[in-house]
Amino acid sequence: MLLKRIVATEGEEIEFRSGKLIVNQKEMEEPYFRFPSDWNLPPRVVQKGCVYVVGDNRSMPIENHLFGNASLKRIVGVPLW
Repeated sequence: MLLKRIVATEGEEIEFRSGKLIVNQKEMEEPYFRFPSDWNLPPRVVQKGCVYVVGDNRSMPIENHLFGNASLKRIVGVPLW
């Protein structure tokens, strides 16, 4: 099992530009994210029945921490803290 952050839901457009998360052409505020990032990812639409997830350690190369579309069927819980 993995613990990942859901950053977009079905039908939303997501991209990373110079480390900034852009959802539906709007830059998202991520107060929990404190490390510099240079991630770049062209726009893509989240598939039907899926959410888009990424890891929070974005100081690492994007290839190591990008998980992408995840089926809603694979979500087993919600962390509580």
